[in-house]
Amino acid sequence: MCTPKDRAKCTAEIDDEEHLEWTCKNCPKKKPEDLHPYTHKLLRLRRLKLAGYPFGANDLTMEEWFDLGKMEEMMGIGK
Repeated sequence: MCTPKDRAKCTAEIDDEEHLEWTCKNCPKKKPEDLHPYTHKLLRLRRLKLAGYPFGANDLTMEEWFDLGKMEEMMGIGK
C-alpha cells in the first residue's frame, strides 16, 4: 500500500497532477491481488469505521483492533 511518505515522493518527482493520478492508479504497490485476504478484511473494516459504523469493543478481536490501528497509523489517518 502506498504510504504518505511514498505519495510525497511521487508528488515531488511528478509535478503534473494528471500524470500523478495515472501513476497512482497504476502503482504496483496498490495491486489488490497482491494483498493478503486478511488485509482486505482490515481495509473493509477501516472503511466501515470511517463511514461511522458503530463498532463495539468486542466486535473485533484484540489482534484485529491492533492491526486496524496500525493500518490507520501507516496510512496517515488521525494526524
